[in-house]
Amino acid sequence: MLNLDNIEEVKKIDKVNVAGSITELSLQFNQAWEEAGKINFPKNYFGAENIVFSGMGGSALSAYVAKTLFLDELSLPFEIVNDYHLPEFVNSKSLVILSSYSGTTEETLSCASDALARKANISGLTTGGKLAEFFKASNIPSYIFNPKHNPSNQPRMGIGYSIAGLLSLLRKLNLITLDSSILKQTIAVLEKGTKLFGLESKTENNPAKQVATQLVGKIPVIVAAEFMTNIGRVIRNQFNENAKSFAAFHDLPELNHHLMEGLMYPKSNRENLYFMFFRSNNYSSRILKRFQVTKDVVEKNGLKHFEFIPRSESRFSQVAESIQFGSYVTYYLALLYQIDPSKIPWVDYFKAQLAS
Repeated sequence: MLNLDNIEEVKKIDKVNVAGSITELSLQFNQAWEEAGKINFPKNYFGAENIVFSGMGGSALSAYVAKTLFLDELSLPFEIVNDYHLPEFVNSKSLVILSSYSGTTEETLSCASDALARKANISGLTTGGKLAEFFKASNIPSYIFNPKHNPSNQPRMGIGYSIAGLLSLLRKLNLITLDSSILKQTIAVLEKGTKLFGLESKTENNPAKQVATQLVGKIPVIVAAEFMTNIGRVIRNQFNENAKSFAAFHDLPELNHHLMEGLMYPKSNRENLYFMFFRSNNYSSRILKRFQVTKDVVEKNGLKHFEFIPRSESRFSQVAESIQFGSYVTYYLALLYQIDPSKIPWVDYFKAQLAS
């Protein structure tokens, strides 16, 4: 098994510097927050009656994070579309946000045409491609960014751009409140996290390396709740694409109504499943109690588990801290499997087949 503390051996596998993209997560947040915050919107954008977000894969993750993070604040219906067409209700009173890191995602481009035809208020995020051309041609207020802090240039590893960029746009439209001081605190938290979880931190002192080692040959089952629910979606996707590993995520309290009865069979579950609980001290007392009882059920079924508790205080920083930890875990697992975390051969194959 690869020695995760041997930096030279790591670099032989991670040839495009995925580690650098994770390390620079704090810089991604800072760049996107400042740049997207300079965008000005026409007055009609402030009268939107609903929000529809269009994005696929890594480009959609920011919307899921934002929706649960600000669930108790967003007063407008917030729909996330992972498909070719927008819901029938979209009209001139809708705010449609289009997200495609590359700017070439065909589903998102289809939704762009949909939104324009229905005279929706359109905004979005991209690095370029046809989506950037669409924004420029239609004079759409949007965030077109240079991902200089994502050296691997993998969309999923530019998660800081998409999250901070989207939140900055929503804040500018008075749809959420998020003080810049919270962002600065979050950046400081991420910088500390890099020292604890990063490559330079030895395995004996590095929880991310330790968990990755325990996950070799296992299926991760990620559990989160309330405002942190969709960090599970982010980390699951990164297990898939970085570590080429199957993973599942479930949220509390929903899983208490079905999943617990599905742990007994097959008997190989005891060897194969590894639960990752993401618990926050900001969860409600009811959810905290459910976490403890759920862990008891997992233990009684003979399943292994790990609990990550963010050290920071604000909801936003806890979400960012958890995503950072999960990103490092998936990265280290890829290295332990001795596979390049940047490569996505089956996604590339699929796209090539569609294009042929």
